[in-house]
Amino acid sequence: MKIVSSHKQPFLLIKYILLLILCFAPILLQAQDPVFIQLSEKNKLPDNEFYNILEDRKGFIWLCANKGLYRYDGKTFKNYGNPLQRGASVFNTQEDNLGRIWCNNISGQFFYILNDKLHLFTDLSKYLNGELADFVITNDFLWVFTVRAIYKIDLKTKQILERHSTTKNFGTPFSSNNSIYVGAFDSIISINEDNNITSLIETKLPHKGKKGNAISLGKAIIFKTNSTYIYSQIRNKKNCFYKLNFSQKKLEPLKGLESLEKIKLYTIFEQNNETWITTNQGVWVFTFKNAAFQLKKRFLTDKHITKIIKDKDDNYWLASLNNGVCIIPNIHIETCNIPLKEENIKTLDKINDTTLVTGSNHGNVIFYNTNSHTSTTINLPANEGKLSKLKYNPNQQKIYISKGFRSYVLDYRNLALEKTRFFDGVKSFSLLAHNDLLYTNHDKVILLKNANYHGKGKFISTNKRTYDSFYDEKRHEVYVAFVDELAVYDSLWNKQVILNKEKPIYGKSITQTTNGIVWVATFKNGLLGIKDGKVIHHYTTENGLTSNIVEKIKADQNKLWIVNGNSIQEFDILTDKFKTLTKREGIKSYNISGIETVGNKSYFSSDKGLFSVDRNNAFKTLHPEVYFSAVEINEKDTLVTSNYTLKYNQNAIKISFNVNGFLFNQKGTYKYRLKGYNDTWLTTAIGENSIKYNSLAAGEYTFQVQPFLNSTNTTYEIKELYFLIKKPFWKTLWFILLIASLILGGTILYFKKAMQKKEKERIAQLEKISLEKELIAINLTALRSQMNPHFIFNALNSIQDLVLQQNTDASYDYIVLFAKLIRNTLSYANRDFIPIEKELEFLNVYLQLEKLRFGDDFTYTITYDAHEELEVPSLLVQPFIENALVHGLLHKEGEKELDITFHLSENTLQCLITDNGIGRKKSKEINLRQGNRHESFALNAIKKRLEIFQKQYAVKIGFVIEDIYKNSSPNGTRVIVTMPYRKRF
Repeated sequence: MKIVSSHKQPFLLIKYILLLILCFAPILLQAQDPVFIQLSEKNKLPDNEFYNILEDRKGFIWLCANKGLYRYDGKTFKNYGNPLQRGASVFNTQEDNLGRIWCNNISGQFFYILNDKLHLFTDLSKYLNGELADFVITNDFLWVFTVRAIYKIDLKTKQILERHSTTKNFGTPFSSNNSIYVGAFDSIISINEDNNITSLIETKLPHKGKKGNAISLGKAIIFKTNSTYIYSQIRNKKNCFYKLNFSQKKLEPLKGLESLEKIKLYTIFEQNNETWITTNQGVWVFTFKNAAFQLKKRFLTDKHITKIIKDKDDNYWLASLNNGVCIIPNIHIETCNIPLKEENIKTLDKINDTTLVTGSNHGNVIFYNTNSHTSTTINLPANEGKLSKLKYNPNQQKIYISKGFRSYVLDYRNLALEKTRFFDGVKSFSLLAHNDLLYTNHDKVILLKNANYHGKGKFISTNKRTYDSFYDEKRHEVYVAFVDELAVYDSLWNKQVILNKEKPIYGKSITQTTNGIVWVATFKNGLLGIKDGKVIHHYTTENGLTSNIVEKIKADQNKLWIVNGNSIQEFDILTDKFKTLTKREGIKSYNISGIETVGNKSYFSSDKGLFSVDRNNAFKTLHPEVYFSAVEINEKDTLVTSNYTLKYNQNAIKISFNVNGFLFNQKGTYKYRLKGYNDTWLTTAIGENSIKYNSLAAGEYTFQVQPFLNSTNTTYEIKELYFLIKKPFWKTLWFILLIASLILGGTILYFKKAMQKKEKERIAQLEKISLEKELIAINLTALRSQMNPHFIFNALNSIQDLVLQQNTDASYDYIVLFAKLIRNTLSYANRDFIPIEKELEFLNVYLQLEKLRFGDDFTYTITYDAHEELEVPSLLVQPFIENALVHGLLHKEGEKELDITFHLSENTLQCLITDNGIGRKKSKEINLRQGNRHESFALNAIKKRLEIFQKQYAVKIGFVIEDIYKNSSPNGTRVIVTMPYRKRF
């Protein structure tokens, strides 16, 4: 039915406006804006005011900012400063042929980066006087350009070699083809590769206006587009542009840049036969054909854009004076011009090769012209909720609209709008054969024969929620994704349930590729390919998808657009390869409501508007090159090198690595392994770019790392670090051999010493036995000496005299003492030591017998003043006493005295034998007269015995004989015998 009369006039007005716009679309030409990413404090952007930007040969991004010089490696911004630097702001970043980054400041200081530090090259403050100079670095020289002079400075000596002055202002230098071009208001000069300054063209531009007034001039700039050099000069506060005709040495006016006359220009960037000019009103993009410029598009019109570069990954970086840094991650993904209030788009369909139709959450219909990049809104009755689904029927040229519980049909030919009782809460539309229309909603599947929305519909299914439907034109089958199953209906509406491994399929979106395979996006089971009612393909994260939760799919011949919760992928079913786009690469949203292809672009409707993707160019090929950014050993930074030789306790190693660039660290990961520790390749998480190993054992290790992208099968270069951790010295071969040698030598020495000890013990034992035998022999000799015949004969004679005298008692006593003496002598002769009391008793018996012989004139005393219980050598003292009696007292007249005293010292026992005899001299004379030349009694045996004791006890042992004189006359003899002793316990 027709719309009610109260709404006729507004809709007629809308119709005429829409038809007018569609007819004059080329006149209203606009451009789709590229998708931008604004770097901010969230990205740790250090400043908002930037003057210049540069990408070096290693892929680092250098930024000149109000707060200083910064380097961006894809993850962090690093600031560089110098202690001598006056002011933080720096300008004019450049890279020389050695890879050094140069900049300068308004104070006339020029700096360069070397070994990751900012060095002051020269200070020209006295020449520049506060002017911010431009400069160019060549192989050998620093060229500095001021308004009035050009300075040539030697890079090695830092000396100013040449100064070229003018009274006519120099402009901004431009480097091209190994030459430097500089424009002044009256001429163009060049500095060639031989460093010679040459005048090329005289500008011959008037210096005064028509009224004779002086023309105010600004700084001239030169740039190049294609092979044409352009000269621009500010004349009377207007930007004027000229072509440089070097062959005819003249300037030729240019057309097409008149829109830039009143705008401040910053830099020019040439890209794909386009000239991008940065200004205080954003970026202007021109093409240059037939010696004239044509405006192609503008963007960021509210920003002061100071510089544009394109990095190695085809990202466009735009530095601004007031809005930080913007990045165009993909120039081939563009935002369509949709009114802001209509940007939340709920549905999309294609009218023809130039027109798309969308429905917004605001409840209106929007037409979008893909040629003119313009949109037109058809406002539907308000307060009826969002527009949830629409479908264009080319046979009737009508658009079916589902808007909450209101439904409309919009005639595209005249924009007439009708209400209908069908299409409430529609989930999907499908155009069938014979112009039949099938739609599904939250609980029904309804068929309208010949798309008759005035008649009666046929219920195919009821009381079951649906998500999507699709019509297979070749097999005349209808697929419906129900809440609990996937069903296919034939032309007679017979139903078949399709299973995957005997399990239900929970479908969400359905489409079909040219080869006849029907594809189903599932809620959590990836992507299924179906043919003849059977699943023949199944794709998940294991074989290419970025997520198993697939939101929407749309076929484009034999390719599929796949929308996941974390990416949009293009899948080539013939090559079985996936390509991936993410927000980091310019995708505005993953909440996609519709996909349509027009020409070489695919359009995506989303909650953040409509955007297009150039299918042929949008997928960039990254060439990530990993490098080692830092190495820590035992938590201390060390110089990054390829080989490390470490001590055994330098075994905690942290390795940091990175790929420079804006994209890789947001989507890429790293494969790594430490050969010698674990040869298995491991993968980092996204954003993780360091690995730490603790307590590595001694040995050789090779750390390998490789960039990895899930979206490609490309294998990238592997970088390596070699580590040698030495063994502790106690585990080294030389130390082990040394210890083994010491142990072996020690063992040999030990056994040698033991054998020597045993040998010594054996020799000592033999010596002991020999000494004992010798001592026994000496004792026997001493015994024989003590029992010599002379003494025995005298003793027996004395006994005989007593018997003859019939002195029975005396003879008896004498015989008893003699027997006791003989018995003790024989008893003690076999013993080395006897108790001292036994020795004293023996000496007393002996002296009693001698007293019988010597008579009453003979007296003796025996004294032992100690109370120690000792053992002394047996029969040692008696020979000395006998010697004193025989040689000292026997020939003395009168009283004969003998004193025997034992004295105990620390280690020895001394016996002093003192007599008052005739002395040794007179005794010797008597012996000579009597013919007795033998040494007295057993002194030789005593000497030998004492020598043996000396060896055994290692103490000073022996005897000394002293003569006693009285008034210079002999008065006796004293013998001091030093002997060993043993304590008795």
